[in-house]
Amino acid sequence: MNIALAIMYLFPAADPMRDFAVQDNGPEPKLHPGAEEKGQVLYEIKQPDEGEEPVEGIHYRYGIDYNLLTEGVDYDIVERGQYIAVWNLDAPQPTEAELQAAWTAYQEAEANKPPELTETEQLRADNAALLLELVQTQARQDQAEQDQAALLLSLVEGGVL
Repeated sequence: MNIALAIMYLFPAADPMRDFAVQDNGPEPKLHPGAEEKGQVLYEIKQPDEGEEPVEGIHYRYGIDYNLLTEGVDYDIVERGQYIAVWNLDAPQPTEAELQAAWTAYQEAEANKPPELTETEQLRADNAALLLELVQTQARQDQAEQDQAALLLSLVEGGVL
């Protein structure tokens, strides 16, 4: 499912550059219970000033060093897929079921859309329409000339001319 296209189907006036953001981070590690303590390391960000107490997030932070862990035992690599990372619309964020229904409806709408013609095909179609119009105009002109000739003949035969 393409979440961005499903959202655009649900909210056609939405601007994907401002109103929402869809992300796919690719494969990500998912820790097993208890593995966080095993792989936890302290990363120093900067030294506190003299007399200042160290503050987490400013002077240091905790992180996970996956080199200390074993894949399959301590963590697994999983594919999260697409997700809505930013939602700035006034409407409530659609649920997974609503997005799936919108994606299905979008695909059906695209499948039922008439095929778009290439520029050459469009020119050929326009040319054929113009030729048909020309033939119809010529036929009307020929009919008018025949009617005029018949009228003149009847006037001559009637002695009016």
